[in-house]
Amino acid sequence: MKMTKKKWAIGVAIIIAVVALWSALKPAPAEAAEMNVYGSLNYMVSNNENASGVATAKAENNGSSIGVDFKSNLAEGVDGFAKLQVGIDADDSGSSPFDSQLAYAGVDLGDAGVLSAGRQDSVFKGAVTSKTDVFPEFGGSAGQKLFSRDSHTVIYSNSIGPIQFDNLFKVDGATGKSGVDVYETAASMDLTDSLSIGVAYTDDKVNSIEYKGAGATFDLTDATSIGYSHTIKHVESTNLDTKAHEVVGSHTIGATTFSVGYGEIVDGNKYWTYGADKKIGENFSMYAGYEVTDKPTGTDTTNMAAGIKFTF
Repeated sequence: MKMTKKKWAIGVAIIIAVVALWSALKPAPAEAAEMNVYGSLNYMVSNNENASGVATAKAENNGSSIGVDFKSNLAEGVDGFAKLQVGIDADDSGSSPFDSQLAYAGVDLGDAGVLSAGRQDSVFKGAVTSKTDVFPEFGGSAGQKLFSRDSHTVIYSNSIGPIQFDNLFKVDGATGKSGVDVYETAASMDLTDSLSIGVAYTDDKVNSIEYKGAGATFDLTDATSIGYSHTIKHVESTNLDTKAHEVVGSHTIGATTFSVGYGEIVDGNKYWTYGADKKIGENFSMYAGYEVTDKPTGTDTTNMAAGIKFTF
């Protein structure tokens, strides 16, 4: 097989990176890894309408999960870490109650950055669409993004001054193509104690689709906050853009947080979402939500749900 100059250069770069990492990881004194177990049981009763406007009531699981975080010192200034999180289907009647959510391991090299690999969250979501993701049952329907989390990913993160940079590479080989299948890059920073902004870009190289987005959260007071996100999906084959806006406002009175949100796909669906979340003690909460979907064609729909959540 003929080796091109490009392949030789990539191979040499990988070898140099591995040697540098190997040299940095001088053995540290043996010690037990820190471990933290966490999770939540989330259950709700919903009454949602289908595309024809027919409502169906259902008691169902709503994203219950259990996970374990690991951390261990590998060398001076270098820490290893890992996360394993699975979704728990509290209504499963078969033999597969668990769904893979997050599973990755990595190294924190201090000033040199953080490197991790496995099934991980999207950095596009973290910087942009998470700004308006405040409802435990509805919301976020308008946002244009490729995925919330995915497998076969490598993430490298570092900071330059106050700006946090995150880069995600997905290489799954499923398409039969060599190289990176999806590339995401994001930048986030806190401009003030009350204002946080983020921008991100996703390149779906396999399907020739690009996503761009920007988001911000602003705390008006200790009890009131506003979130906004703007996303664009660009399909190269048709040269068409799908634009979307989302804005949410939340206000806390005592132990209860009330939220209202509006999402719009330009020339498409519009979503009005209302919700309330009440904390009862340190680990228990109750929530309720209502969403109206205004469709330019077809039947408008309404969804409603109420649920309980216990975290540990």
